[in-house]
Amino acid sequence: MTREEAIAGVERRRASDPDGTWIATQRGDEWMIARIALAPTKVTGTATKPPPAAPRDDPHSAIERAAWFAAGG
Repeated sequence: MTREEAIAGVERRRASDPDGTWIATQRGDEWMIARIALAPTKVTGTATKPPPAAPRDDPHSAIERAAWFAAGG
């Protein structure tokens, strides 16, 4: 199989099985299509969510406030 045939095969497999992760890989002089056991990830939006704001006039120590932030508020 050539590189172009492998890439075309990957595109066909991605269209027929979008839940799988398909790649074209080379071993020696031979190209092949491989399925990796990873599901595609979907963006959840939590990575860009800002941390909760600390309450004003907080009587707690810095360690207690850090624990509050770590727990998510």
